[in-house]
Amino acid sequence: MAACPPVNDLVLPAPLWRRLIAAVYDGLLMVGLVFATVIFFLIGCWALGVQPNSRILGICLFGVGLGFFGWFWTHGGQTLGMRVWQLRVRRLDGRALRWPIAAVRYTVMFVVWLGLPVSMLLLFVPRFENAHPGLTNPSIALLSVLVCSLLLSRLDARRRAPHDWISGTEVVVEPKAA
Repeated sequence: MAACPPVNDLVLPAPLWRRLIAAVYDGLLMVGLVFATVIFFLIGCWALGVQPNSRILGICLFGVGLGFFGWFWTHGGQTLGMRVWQLRVRRLDGRALRWPIAAVRYTVMFVVWLGLPVSMLLLFVPRFENAHPGLTNPSIALLSVLVCSLLLSRLDARRRAPHDWISGTEVVVEPKAA
């Protein structure tokens, strides 16, 4: 397990724009993993002669995301997108993440960031709202959670997001190699 550098004054918190760009990189990788997972899931259901179950597929997709992010976070603290943008996730004491911490971080990140597309769907797709009346209030709540989390991360001295607060982690800019 690779150790993160110790906490010192030279380690800077990662700016939000850099974290978001790294997230786009990792999101593109996740799209490929999602497609592969869905294909293997459907092939497996077909081979076993069972009907596909969306809940089981959702659990599989959550597990694939947890495996992807958890493995990178516990093995060096950098996903591929974070490596490109010289970012590292670590515990507040400067040590590397362990699996329980990575699982908590991923779960909270999943809930907060999944809130954005669900909120947009519920707020801006009139047909969906007409088909499911009364679902506008939860969408406003989800969108508010996401916006508040982004604003609060801007106010936090270490630029931590909710998944960082809850898991006791931070994302820092890697010092340039000498």
